[in-house]
Amino acid sequence: MSSNFQQYGRALLGNGYLIIPIKPGHKRPALDNWQTARLGAADLTRYPGHGVGVLCGQGAQPVAAIDVDTTDGALAARFVAWCQDNLGLTCERVGNAPKILLAYRAEAEGWGKATGAWFEDLGGARHRLEILGKGQQFVAYHIHPDTGEPYEWVDFFGGLEAMRAGDLPVITEAQVEEALQVFEAMAEEAGLVRVSGSKNKAGGMTSAPIDDPLMAFEPPVGIDLSEARRLVAYVDNEDYDTWLKVGMSLHHEFDGSVAALDLWDEWSSTASNYASREDLEKRWESFGRSGRNPTTARWLLKVGNQGKRDAVKAEKRTALDDAKAQILACEDSIDLVNEVARQAGEAAGTDLALRAELAGLIRARFKELTDTSLPVADVRAAMAGGRKVVAFNKQRRQMTEFGNAERMLDHYGDGLMYVPEIDGWFMWTGIYWRRAAGVELEHLAKETIRALPDEAKTIESDGERAEFFKFCAISQRAVMVRNMVSLAQSDPRVVVGMTDLDKLTHLLGVGNGVIDLHTGKLLPPDQAYRVTTITAVEYDPEARAPLFERTVADVFFGDADMIGFFQRLVGYSLLGKPDEDVLAIPYGSGSNGKSTVLGAIRDALGEHAKMASADTFLSSGAAGGNAGAAREDVLRLRGARFVYVSEPDEGSELREGLIKSMTGGEPLPARGLYSKTTVEVAPTWVAFMPTNHRPIVKGDDHAIWRRLLPVPFTRNFDQDLTLTKDPDRAEKLAAEAAGILAWCVRGALAYQKDGLQPPGAVRKARDDYKSDMDLLGEWLDECCEVGPNHVESNARLWASWEAFAKARGELRFIASAKSLGRRLQAKGMEPVMNTYGLRGRGLLGIRVRVVGDFT
Repeated sequence: MSSNFQQYGRALLGNGYLIIPIKPGHKRPALDNWQTARLGAADLTRYPGHGVGVLCGQGAQPVAAIDVDTTDGALAARFVAWCQDNLGLTCERVGNAPKILLAYRAEAEGWGKATGAWFEDLGGARHRLEILGKGQQFVAYHIHPDTGEPYEWVDFFGGLEAMRAGDLPVITEAQVEEALQVFEAMAEEAGLVRVSGSKNKAGGMTSAPIDDPLMAFEPPVGIDLSEARRLVAYVDNEDYDTWLKVGMSLHHEFDGSVAALDLWDEWSSTASNYASREDLEKRWESFGRSGRNPTTARWLLKVGNQGKRDAVKAEKRTALDDAKAQILACEDSIDLVNEVARQAGEAAGTDLALRAELAGLIRARFKELTDTSLPVADVRAAMAGGRKVVAFNKQRRQMTEFGNAERMLDHYGDGLMYVPEIDGWFMWTGIYWRRAAGVELEHLAKETIRALPDEAKTIESDGERAEFFKFCAISQRAVMVRNMVSLAQSDPRVVVGMTDLDKLTHLLGVGNGVIDLHTGKLLPPDQAYRVTTITAVEYDPEARAPLFERTVADVFFGDADMIGFFQRLVGYSLLGKPDEDVLAIPYGSGSNGKSTVLGAIRDALGEHAKMASADTFLSSGAAGGNAGAAREDVLRLRGARFVYVSEPDEGSELREGLIKSMTGGEPLPARGLYSKTTVEVAPTWVAFMPTNHRPIVKGDDHAIWRRLLPVPFTRNFDQDLTLTKDPDRAEKLAAEAAGILAWCVRGALAYQKDGLQPPGAVRKARDDYKSDMDLLGEWLDECCEVGPNHVESNARLWASWEAFAKARGELRFIASAKSLGRRLQAKGMEPVMNTYGLRGRGLLGIRVRVVGDFT
């Protein structure tokens, strides 16, 4: 196979050009980082069958190429003649005539691309002038993918292989601007029509440094064609620039595939100014051949999602107008609260602004119909479908504290829960059950008392009415208010056991409802779910987080197995059923990305992610915590899915008993700081303990080691020169919260399909971890002999172990002779006494070789 890259590359290198390989059958570079590539003679044989491209705007002799993109032969010839006369004779390259490129040298390094306005002829073909600068390239020697013929240098110099870069004519920025203006004037004189809204753009100096890797390559975002089809449906296809950018973004995202071209054509065909499939194909081929800052799917995501939001907003506004009309037309107060309010709530959905607007209108209409005020809480509950107007004339409550408590629950009970085990009230927000403060319940009690005079309207007897007003006055005493709340706590209408909270673990509360983690679908809010924990992030299953996904890929060196495993691990944590019995230990030295990645996940999960002190899981080596004791720190984890453990100190020991209980699914006893009642908390979480120093594990039994899941984060963002550390990355990731949440949910779906499947790197990390912690095994290898005929006294065994462990500062691993004996018996040694020539107690199956000094 012939290679233009090898044949002509050597000459171009010798002439001072910066060269790159061009893909066979394409105009695109073969390298991902082509914009910063610096190839030499040793690279010439590495790209057989490739063409030669020349980088523009860089190096000691920066090339600036004038690309005359027109199919009008007369216009091309006239403009080339102007360039020869005004800019100087130079090398001229033809690929698909009459289009032509002229190579010049920029007066300074770092020029950006300059483009002229688009012009259109009667046949709909587009014409434009481009001056290629920094971050771009042109094909010098190759086979043209359209004509099947070689690119040809038609000048008298013999092309770039015969012209040194330093000998190219120099052009200035002023000359570039003049060239753009001259071409546009010639185009108009040739009868071409300027495309509406199109104008020229001078290049100038670029601000990005040459060695900026983020400039060098813009990877695909990772959307699929179905999502792209959804996005373009919300984009205006009548505007020319927008239409062109959609094509560019699809071309970039799907690497110029025919399927993506089909989608662009399908979307374009509904526009009034649609030309033809042939027109699209010509433009499609021109996309991606060069250019800094290409239009990517990130632009499409931004524009498409904004279009969707605008469409949804318009739909909501229409629904709002309909709901307003219903409210104003309603003539019955009972229907207004029981039916119209519910329908208005459904129309407003989770939009707080719409709900507030409609709630105000409902209260105003209720006031018009009844001449009484409807409490705000009543309106909210009615809009959520949970409130019915109480008919006072059918049932009068007693004039007692007990009666007032019942009145309060008549008004607000449908939106309240009381959980005796934790002495806590919860209020329905329309989205989830939020833990309520005591003052909020007192407010509801006061609102109930304020509404008491309305009840007097149902009393016919003047005497009874007078007595009732006296009761209204007495009810305003502070003790009456407090007693209302206290008495309401025992009412079966609101009492809910703690085990009923968040019981449906396959449901995940989010800002716009609940996610069914079995299907990945969004469900509307429902009081019956008893969801008390949410993230404020609204769920969009089609949301993407390109920067986050790229960060995860960078952290794991692009290892697809590790990336997939990590996503499944995070997704598994969301399910609320930690059946795998694991403690995740992301570990690695500093600047490895683990805090950035885990922090972004934690932020996206909101209240589902909870912080835990390292002391909950670790001890400093003194007497550890009792796994069976009642603990406030465990109570705070109730309902969590993703527990983020603070960084442990070096030398901390794992509380193995607690870890076994917590990861084994056993209910844990817990108690509030000032509570006398102990409750059981069933673990619903997976703990992630990021650390630079893996905690000490004394046990060597399978029960503890099968639970530990070390996840290696070994890339160093400070020392790896192929990466650029972004100080604003955390802020940028915060903007991708919806996409990160969707990424986590996709991980949950993947886990339910494929399981965790730890890759080899994780299994090896666990084996290495266990080996590093096996101090007893190290002592046996260095200081002892194991065999069926060996016997040794307990005293000599302890003396040897004590000296060995003290020399390493690790005596706490096994701190007594009894503990040492138990550990050795677990390895198969048998206790003996006054036998096998041994006086006193000892073990059969081992003998000491080294007792002495280990310093």
